[in-house]
Amino acid sequence: MGLFKNLRGTLESFFNIGGPTGPALKDNAGVMQVRNFDDTAFARLQVAVPVADNDAVTKKYADTLEKPLIVAAQVDTSASVPSNTAVRRLLVVTTAGSGAAIGDLLFDDGSSGGTMEILAAVNGRTIAVLTALTGGTITFEADSINIWDADGSSGGVQWVKIGDIGSVTGAIRHIRLAIGTAATLDSATAIPANARILQCDVQVTTSYNGGASIQVGVAGGTVDLIQATGDNKPSAGGTPNTYSKEQDTDWGAATAAVRVTISASSGVGVVNVWYTNANG
Repeated sequence: MGLFKNLRGTLESFFNIGGPTGPALKDNAGVMQVRNFDDTAFARLQVAVPVADNDAVTKKYADTLEKPLIVAAQVDTSASVPSNTAVRRLLVVTTAGSGAAIGDLLFDDGSSGGTMEILAAVNGRTIAVLTALTGGTITFEADSINIWDADGSSGGVQWVKIGDIGSVTGAIRHIRLAIGTAATLDSATAIPANARILQCDVQVTTSYNGGASIQVGVAGGTVDLIQATGDNKPSAGGTPNTYSKEQDTDWGAATAAVRVTISASSGVGVVNVWYTNANG
């Protein structure tokens, strides 16, 4: 039967835990240290994810404050915090509930098991959002860097956009889509509002059937804004054939994906689009 006593502490400045070869706590002139059993080196100390201002901070948590985190998607936690998937990534909470607040990040560890870890929003943390996130309580622009403003200096506790990714003067961004015979195909990356389209290439790698047509435009907008059917000949022989259209086209006032519209029963190709921010 164990013996329990109320102990105030120890007069020793070095205290092993778990036996003579276990890690130790050391008082070094009033500073608490975690040392190995023979006091020749520091030992590791692990703690939970911090919550209060004076909580200890884990390395992973500190790492998230040093540079912008790449956010791949948004998440609605009104029902529950989702389980980990097979894809390692970070998601931002745009509709809150079940212990996760607006602006929190969820870490999907890619294990396909267990619940995603909540990384509470911290003042000064920055995130890089690569694609437009809409439909939630809060929204994000594509290719934007955002900072969490917890002191309300920007009009409330919120993510505040502080810049655009690739906004360096002259920066050009690229989208590539492999195409076949699908009636419509949208790019995974959306082009930001007011961007300028500089060039569009349609490369036919396997000739399309006679009478086939290919248009390149805006998802939800003008289907041939970037390249019309008359700008390429997908059924011509001698592949690969590349049809280029240099331009300075206003993308429009809305963030949207590139949409390729195809009318064909056979054929294979690639569409490449180059663009820049209007102020780039």
